[in-house]
Amino acid sequence: MDNIHKQKTFFGRRKGKGMSKAKELLLEDYLPKFGITLPLNGTIDFSKLFDFKPKKYVFEIGYGDGEHIVNMALKNPDIAFIGTEVFINGNASLIKKIIANDIKNIRVFPDDVNLLFPYLPDEIFSTIFILYPDPWPKNRNEERRMINKNNIEIFSKLLKHDGNLVVVSDHPVYIPWVLMVMSKQNNFLWTAEKSSDFTNPPLDWETTKYERKAISENRKPIYLNFIKK
Repeated sequence: MDNIHKQKTFFGRRKGKGMSKAKELLLEDYLPKFGITLPLNGTIDFSKLFDFKPKKYVFEIGYGDGEHIVNMALKNPDIAFIGTEVFINGNASLIKKIIANDIKNIRVFPDDVNLLFPYLPDEIFSTIFILYPDPWPKNRNEERRMINKNNIEIFSKLLKHDGNLVVVSDHPVYIPWVLMVMSKQNNFLWTAEKSSDFTNPPLDWETTKYERKAISENRKPIYLNFIKK
């Protein structure tokens, strides 16, 4: 494993309170069908993940309960969506949505994304979404934030030329942090030309329950889009 993929392990709990037996059985029965298995060596063969030839691949890191990735997949059946989520409850919610909507174009890695990074081929994704990540607002926890120098190098390797890194947050500490980290690298260009470019959601944006709640509580989401040079 090269240095760019050397990551610290996941911090925090993986399972929330009150997950039903039905959801546990759902994961047991259906996760093998939609889950991504890490190869013994080399990178994942994306051509074997789906029963169709995708127009492009999109990656969502930390999909929560799966609302955003499901809505995107339903709207774009010719695009393949890869998602990761470390929390068991979120994985169960996503699998339930996939089954209920008979979705064919989502595959999941139900664990720490750092374990997946080394097995992803270079320049495979057209877009990477990081939506409302844990801000880890205390200074002593900066290294735990998803947006950091090492991960930006990884995202650059995974994205195609002119691919998009989309970061959305409503946290007053996290947004300045992202802009500071991104300003210190040369592989990405922030696309905003005016304030409305980052205060308004992109066209065809799929909102979520979390986002609607944030807005109702006067926590303004900021939408940052960076293009790989």
